[in-house]
Amino acid sequence: MEIRQVQYFLAIVATGSFSAAADNQYISQSSLSKKVIALEKELGVTLFDRSNRKVTLTEAGEAFAIHARRINEAYKAMAIDLDGYKSAEDSFSIAAIPVLTQYCITRYIDRFREVYSDIRFSLDEIDGLNILPALEERRFDLAFTRHNYLDGEKFANIEISKDKLLAVVSKKNRHAAESSLSIEELSGDNFILFDRVTDLHKLILDECEKAGFEPTVFYSSHSKVSVFGLVGANIGLALMPSKIYQYHNHPDVLGIPLVEDIECNLVLAYLRNKRLPRSAKLFIEFLEKTVAGS
Repeated sequence: MEIRQVQYFLAIVATGSFSAAADNQYISQSSLSKKVIALEKELGVTLFDRSNRKVTLTEAGEAFAIHARRINEAYKAMAIDLDGYKSAEDSFSIAAIPVLTQYCITRYIDRFREVYSDIRFSLDEIDGLNILPALEERRFDLAFTRHNYLDGEKFANIEISKDKLLAVVSKKNRHAAESSLSIEELSGDNFILFDRVTDLHKLILDECEKAGFEPTVFYSSHSKVSVFGLVGANIGLALMPSKIYQYHNHPDVLGIPLVEDIECNLVLAYLRNKRLPRSAKLFIEFLEKTVAGS
C-alpha cells in the first residue's frame, strides 16, 4: 500500500466522485481509478459503491476510512518530525516548473555550483499544479513556480523574474494588426492552452471567467512546440508569459500586449513553518544577491 493510494481514497470520500478527486489531486481520472482498484485488490475488499452517480462507501470502505485518516495523519506527523533530521544534512531538494532555460535558472544554478561545489542538491521538474502540494507534503525543500496561487501565510518566496501574459496569434489571424487586446475580445476565438496540470492553464481559465466567458479550448498540450505550431497555423490563439514567447521566437506568430496587466512572475517558494537545511538557506541567499545584481 502506498501513501498516495490512501490520499486518493480520502480525496474520493471528500469529493464524492472519481473525477473531482482526480482534479483535486492533479492526476488523470484513469490513473486515480487504477490506483484505487489496485488498493482494493490488495485489501481484498470493495471500498466504493460505483452503481450510482455519486460514489459512496461500502461497509468495508467505511471501516477502511477510519484507518486511512489515521494513516494520513501519521504520515504528515512523520514528515514534520523528520524535517529536523534532514536539516542537519548538507543537501537539499528543489522542484521546478519546466521553464528553467526560459528564465535563466540554469545559469543561476551553474553559478551556485561553482561557488558551493561541496553542496549536494537535486532538481526535479514537475507540473505546476503539483508544486505546492509537493512542498506541503515536504517532498521538496524549495520550488521554482509562479506567484499566482501562493498562499502568503503558508509560503515565503523571493522573486526571480517578473513576467506577464501576452496574446499570441498567427500572423494570419484576424487580430494580428491590433496593438493591444483585451481578454473579453477573445471570447469568440479558439484557445490553444498548456496542459491542464499547469498553473498557466488554471490562470488563463480564471482570467477568462473574470472577463465573463468560458474559453473554447481547441487543444491543450504539455509541449510548447505543439502550442506554437497550432497557433502559427492559425488554428487558435494562446495566452502565455512574454518570456516564453520571446525565448521560442516562432517565425509564424506575433505577441500582442493585453489591456489587462496579468502578472505571472517566477519565484522561489518554500514553506514558512519548515526548518530548511543550511544548504537550502545558502541557496536562497545566493539567489537573492544574484537576482538583485543582474
